[in-house]
Amino acid sequence: MPELPEIQTIVDDLNKIILNKKIKKVDIRLPKIIRGANKTFCSVLKNNSFQKISRRGKFIIIQLSQKNKYLIVHLRMTGQIIYINKDKIIAGGHSEEKNQFDLPNKQTHLIIYFQDQSKLFYNDQRQFGFWQVVSLNGVKEVQSKLGLNPLGVEFNLLSFKKLLENKKGNIKAFLLNQKYVAGLGNIYTDESLFRAYILPSRKIETLTLKEIKKLYKAIKDILVLSIKYRGTTFNNYVDARGRKGKFIKFLKIYKKEGQKCSRCKKEIIKKIKIAGRGTRYCSYCQE
Repeated sequence: MPELPEIQTIVDDLNKIILNKKIKKVDIRLPKIIRGANKTFCSVLKNNSFQKISRRGKFIIIQLSQKNKYLIVHLRMTGQIIYINKDKIIAGGHSEEKNQFDLPNKQTHLIIYFQDQSKLFYNDQRQFGFWQVVSLNGVKEVQSKLGLNPLGVEFNLLSFKKLLENKKGNIKAFLLNQKYVAGLGNIYTDESLFRAYILPSRKIETLTLKEIKKLYKAIKDILVLSIKYRGTTFNNYVDARGRKGKFIKFLKIYKKEGQKCSRCKKEIIKKIKIAGRGTRYCSYCQE
């Protein structure tokens, strides 16, 4: 699933190449991908354009130039956004090994056509993602349900420590809960906990102040590094300058089960399920 770094990379890419392009028409190929009336969705977008694109957690928020409307987009597990302008392709989201740029294909559920002949495709193999036209109040409603932005000024050591106060359960499940910290998913939670030397199954109330500080710093460092290298699920994608996502080369624990820990060189990395998600850890490094 695309997480905060992948979503931020999509936002950054689209802001550079798609703003103020007038929309010629919209082709909805799978109606359930659109929340709300399909007819309204098309009428709002036609002759409109994208004015500003931002991120809140794993949500993409697109401010439209006209009619005081916004698009809320969530890629869920397998959503992909692919922009094609002649021979230029910019894509992001869930990555696949096979050729995913022979478009449209059976996984293409939405196509936005621009006046300059460029196109924006939305592909989604499992069809869990969605697009929705909302007002400013709709944007605020989405934002109100999300926790702190781990890359925002509001996310500091004091606010993180306060979030953890009086919480029960394990730290992995807490970090995955979007109402506390918005944007973290399985990859970056596992990587952050490994960097902080903390077991994913640790009970929140057992964490010391020193460990909380380590975890806070690890989350920030991992996210910043991942955005710098365009995320993990982008290894088969390129941006406008031909760069691929390279953070996969920096992964220390995610999908490393069965391998010897690269840090301690003593234990084999194990995989268990926590909060319904596959979770990797080193029993020697993490406690």
